[in-house]
Amino acid sequence: MLIALSVLIAIPADVESAPSSVRRQVREGLRQHSAGDFEAAAKSFGKAAGQLPEDPRVAYDQACALAAQRKRPEATSLFQRAASSRDAGVVASSHYNLGSLAVDEARELLGEQPADADPETREQVGKLIGQAVAHYRDCLRGNPEHVAARKNLEVLRLWLKHMQDVWARRDREKRREEMDLLQFLEWMTNEERVFEATAKTLDQLNSSPRQRQAIRQTEQAQRMLAEEVEPLQRKLDAAVRDAAGDTLDQASNNALAALNKLALQARSSMFRAADDLAVRSVPSAIEAQGEAIESLNDIYSSVAPFESTLQKATTTQSQLLETSKAVEEDEGSDALDVALLARDQRFVSGWAETLPAKAQMGLSQLPQTVEPPADNEEAQQAYQQQQAMKESYEKAIELAPKVVELTKAATDHVTNVEWTKAIPEQEEALKLLEEMAPKTPPQDQNDDQDQDGEQKKNEQQENKDQQDQDDQKKNSQDDQQKQDQQKKDEKKNGEQDQQQEKREQQLSRQQAEALLRKVRQRERDHREREKKLRALLQEAVPVDRDW
Repeated sequence: MLIALSVLIAIPADVESAPSSVRRQVREGLRQHSAGDFEAAAKSFGKAAGQLPEDPRVAYDQACALAAQRKRPEATSLFQRAASSRDAGVVASSHYNLGSLAVDEARELLGEQPADADPETREQVGKLIGQAVAHYRDCLRGNPEHVAARKNLEVLRLWLKHMQDVWARRDREKRREEMDLLQFLEWMTNEERVFEATAKTLDQLNSSPRQRQAIRQTEQAQRMLAEEVEPLQRKLDAAVRDAAGDTLDQASNNALAALNKLALQARSSMFRAADDLAVRSVPSAIEAQGEAIESLNDIYSSVAPFESTLQKATTTQSQLLETSKAVEEDEGSDALDVALLARDQRFVSGWAETLPAKAQMGLSQLPQTVEPPADNEEAQQAYQQQQAMKESYEKAIELAPKVVELTKAATDHVTNVEWTKAIPEQEEALKLLEEMAPKTPPQDQNDDQDQDGEQKKNEQQENKDQQDQDDQKKNSQDDQQKQDQQKKDEKKNGEQDQQQEKREQQLSRQQAEALLRKVRQRERDHREREKKLRALLQEAVPVDRDW
């Protein structure tokens, strides 16, 4: 940003009529400033200001000398005083310099690497640039022919847009690195939901420059989100390969191909939404945004593990129930997006449908263990957690089909705005989902167990010497038995591993086949929507301009 301070003004007429000492101090200050001795110039102007404290033009000269020394706070105060002058030229130059000082402070905050600025610094810089813009505009009000102020406004506009693009790109790169697959997918879905809600709001507004500007901004943000699909695909590829090992079998290849198709469908829908917004066909954009959300949800349903899916279904169902109850109490739903609520309720049904298969997978991966000794707290805790997960998986296999039935019925009732009928089914579905959650032992029970364990430990310590002697005799006998048992266990574990691998392969094939069926159906629906869209786009759409 090549933005400089304004030049000094000449000696004002008021000073010419002032005492000779004042005239001499002002002339000396001008000479010193021209020679680059800004410190001496500031002192000379300061002496003159002491005799003419109300003269804004002397304050202006002193401010220029202070600004040249990078004494920004003092210079700012004097420029603000000079801006109260009745001389339009002094006012314009004061505002110009105030703007330049704000820019200088912003430059100092950003340092040598503006692209690396943190969010707090960016916010401060944004405020300073806003102040600079306001001062440059005030300068132009006093002097419409001030070329530097007009140029600086354009420089700031271009610079700020460039830096915002740089920061946005940095933020996207950082987000991609820090988020895992599920977090990234959740972020993309939430962003698309925001764009959808924004488009619905804009569609209700009358056409105006502000509304059209908001549509353009949403279009740009929509395109940027569509570009995140490629990083999403890389995360999907990494996740599938991590799960499959070094080489992908046919089922894993098919699943990855299906996931990539869903990702590309989401990308296509996002770009189509952006194109629709570009021609202000907002209803079509909303439809495309909904399709993108559907595709992202299908990906989530396929890749999210049991625990994440159950938690998301439970949280969403709880929110839907609260909304239904609130609407029933208020006896009105005019302000609600009923279609969105019905879609979310349908999503809960879809997530619940995936729970049994994911639970079966979880059960097959649980190690076969026996309860450890009571005095081994760490092993006891791990065992209890494992048993809690086992119970959770079994509950999901048993209860998830009922949840699907209830939530599908609730979806129909929400769609038909039948809140009284929807609430009982939503309540029962939430109850069953919560019943599937892994149960952890109460804290007080754990405390009691800790106390009992400590007491037993003390008692055992008293008899330790005698036990050690007995153990030495027994160990020699146990060693041979352990070796024999180890051989049997290795053989048994090998058979169990083979059986588990077969079960996992079977489940992977079943999941892949189910996903492929869903993808093929969505492709048929997608082609049908594309036909309708092409027919719609053949119609002429008027484009308004704001310039």
